[in-house]
Amino acid sequence: MAPKSPQKARILHAAAELFAEHGYHGTGMAQLEAAVGLQRGALYHHIGNKEALLFEISASQLRVMVEIALDIEKRVEDPEERFRELARTLMENIADHVLEWTVHYRDFTALTGPLMESVLDLRKQYEQVWQRTLNAGIDAGDFKAMPESVALKGILGMFNYSYVWLKKDAGLPPREIADLFCDTFLSGILRSAPPAG
Repeated sequence: MAPKSPQKARILHAAAELFAEHGYHGTGMAQLEAAVGLQRGALYHHIGNKEALLFEISASQLRVMVEIALDIEKRVEDPEERFRELARTLMENIADHVLEWTVHYRDFTALTGPLMESVLDLRKQYEQVWQRTLNAGIDAGDFKAMPESVALKGILGMFNYSYVWLKKDAGLPPREIADLFCDTFLSGILRSAPPAG
């Protein structure tokens, strides 16, 4: 993917702020024009249209997280440690990009056609790394077997909703929050060690 121009990056940031505050449907192009100081024609030159702007914001961190997750999958063999590293990087990314995740989780359903399909595909790619990690733990005898969708939706739901309350500079650091979430979740799926003797 080609790097964004400074102007386009500025537009995307302004749009993310407006969409996060007012919602995608509650934000008009006039507000965006005023925020970035561009007339509509110049704005469309940089972004295409409002839906394309929503797509760029919504997909931006999904792309990053797919790349990070695939790298972790290659590097970290132990299923529990891989699980924890996926969790830590996700929570750190949410903390660093709260605006983008707010827009994504609240408004990505406004996307249509190929743009929606692309976002859903990115989400699927990311979730598949988590699912393969859970399956590896089950195969190794470390995790209990359970219905796939329940475990996956349970753990990702804990993280995905954090954009609402997570503040990067308040409370625990994101990695510590991720570890607490992992401890809570893993205590339910780790197989107990067989009794000694």
